[in-house]
Amino acid sequence: MTVRDILIACCVLFALSGCSESDDATTDSAPPAKSVATTPSGDEHGEWLLHGLSGGEQRFSPLDQINVSTVDTLGLAFEYSDFVVRGSTRRGPEATPLMDDGVLYFTGPWDVVYALDARSGRELWLYDPEVDGARARVTCCDVVNRGLALQGNAVFVATTDGFLIALDKQSGEVVWKTDTFIERDSHHTITGAPRLAGDVIVIGNGGAEMGVRGYVTAFDIETGAFRWRFFTVPGPGPDETVDITLARTTWSEQTPWDHGGGGTAWDSMVYEEATDTIYVGVGNGSPWPGWKRSEGKVYDNLYLSSIVALDAETGLAKWHYQTTPGDSWDYTATQHMILADIDWEGKRRKVIMQAPKNGFFYVLDRETGELLSAEPFVPVSWASHVDMETGRPVLTENADYSQVERLIAPGPGGGHNWPPMSFSPLTGLVYIPTLEFSSRYSTLDDGEGYQPGSRNTKARSVIGNPKDTDPASELPPITRNSHVLAWDPVAGKPRWKSDAQPLGGGGILSTAGNLVFGASLDGNLNIFNAETGALLREIKIGTVAYAPPMTYELDGEQYIALLAGAGGVGMRAHLPGSAALAYENYERLLVFKLGGGDIPLPPAYQKLEENPIPAGLPTDEETLALGERKYDRYCVRCHQKRNIPSGYPNLWNMSPDTDELFDEIVLNGAFEYAGMAGFSDLLTPEDTLAMRAYIAQDRRQVQEGAKAEDPEAH
Repeated sequence: MTVRDILIACCVLFALSGCSESDDATTDSAPPAKSVATTPSGDEHGEWLLHGLSGGEQRFSPLDQINVSTVDTLGLAFEYSDFVVRGSTRRGPEATPLMDDGVLYFTGPWDVVYALDARSGRELWLYDPEVDGARARVTCCDVVNRGLALQGNAVFVATTDGFLIALDKQSGEVVWKTDTFIERDSHHTITGAPRLAGDVIVIGNGGAEMGVRGYVTAFDIETGAFRWRFFTVPGPGPDETVDITLARTTWSEQTPWDHGGGGTAWDSMVYEEATDTIYVGVGNGSPWPGWKRSEGKVYDNLYLSSIVALDAETGLAKWHYQTTPGDSWDYTATQHMILADIDWEGKRRKVIMQAPKNGFFYVLDRETGELLSAEPFVPVSWASHVDMETGRPVLTENADYSQVERLIAPGPGGGHNWPPMSFSPLTGLVYIPTLEFSSRYSTLDDGEGYQPGSRNTKARSVIGNPKDTDPASELPPITRNSHVLAWDPVAGKPRWKSDAQPLGGGGILSTAGNLVFGASLDGNLNIFNAETGALLREIKIGTVAYAPPMTYELDGEQYIALLAGAGGVGMRAHLPGSAALAYENYERLLVFKLGGGDIPLPPAYQKLEENPIPAGLPTDEETLALGERKYDRYCVRCHQKRNIPSGYPNLWNMSPDTDELFDEIVLNGAFEYAGMAGFSDLLTPEDTLAMRAYIAQDRRQVQEGAKAEDPEAH
């Protein structure tokens, strides 16, 4: 028996007994009348019961009524748009709807749960958890929710402010509610869907840039009682498990543990019932540059950017594989993971597949963690290849931006982000919604120091402009494109690739009808031939959709459902080609069927009239420099500059009323319920005055520049 085996044996009892001061669930009502401990198999009689449909999250449906021969008649069955909205900001849903016994269950922004009649779209019930609006300040990418779990008589939802809630499937009433955070004053958030894993339900969290320590926690399905917790990075106290003891050897002894470290598991997890294993994708470190986490030297920093296989009974690791050791580029491994059995070099292998942000497609043996394949699926410039002996990427000189700015591909959004991919056992292909772009990375030292609850990336990234492509450079050409890519995981190369779409496509569904479905940023639902990649239909919906389509069958009729609305990271800026630049953005559920009707388009986008520039504000250089520095640190990640279109209010066109109430909003949180929390813990009235002055002065400069270019402009 090895030392590790002995340590694991010793830690089993410790893990089962709990290792946190906040392990107890708070129960709001009695346990459910019906047991919720039965295990669904995913697709049963045309239903969609699990987040990824199958236990392996393949997102492949055996339904084939909608197929290459019939897809021409696909039209609208019904639309639902009566979403809960706080304030005037419209956000985007990112969930996969579930369908059970004729009812659609899904979430929208603010973690609101909806139950609709799956035939007509009639609302049956709605549950609003009334999440803390102030928590929006510390979310990476807005108050989105990526879905539910469904089992027995319960619907499970996790909320932005850290609660896991079981609802009665029939009424939407709370069965139990438990706090998943280890401390209430932390800056964690939750945007991912909970996952069923035997008799527990598992949830991770986000907030790496905000100064948190990542972990995933398992709770009893029946009662919500704490079962175990797996920390993804070490912390300041004693090691909770042997896995953290191992991880600590890959961090500097001088690591400032009060900065959190990051490693949040904010999205993908997948459970294998046969081995009682839950595979967890782990995110990036905080701050981004490895040399900033470790006083100038880069360490591997487990379990950042890793896939970790956990025993679902104990929460202890069976194996791990780190896709990006010492990650300095925000290359999370939280992207969708798929389990499949495939023929590999003459034998059947049980594999787990992932296309994470770093641009390499990984095939691992899911029983041992052995690396079988790692090939680039998008242009990559930070590494030349992955060494198959060591499993490590071989870095290029271009990867190091510690001293000079570097143009690096992929950018921090990755070659593939959270929108799920799909695997078809019929074609043997994985269909990936890819992102092809580069970003200019540089180390950022803004003089502010570490601040909990504020973004602490210590790096700046600016998306590359295609016009700046250097034809003499060895780097990949700068593009801003998305594609649907059909990837052959055995051959390690693409089978087909769609025409270029605007940067930022949605998740993928494949079906036995030989079809692949995926939405694009320009407001289209695109339908491809799964074998050839031929574009069969382009259904204009007029709304950005990042969420993946799903399908179900009722009364012998097949439906396709898609949640739409520009939200999440897409709220920050409406990129060129986005439907949000042409049409009003709002939350929608669109359901299609053969012989359906026309799809109504949203009203045309109406640009607001220009408001007057506030007068009487300071114009001295010191004040303006302070205003720009504070704006860049605390505001720009949402509100942008210089009228760049985004989903948030345009501060370069503030109304006189907003300017007058600026301190009430920014310092005192007058709009906290709508997601605009106060910043009085980080900003002063002197700071906000400087910000107003900076905005006004920049608006004057923009206006004067426009007049210089066109003297008749007014």
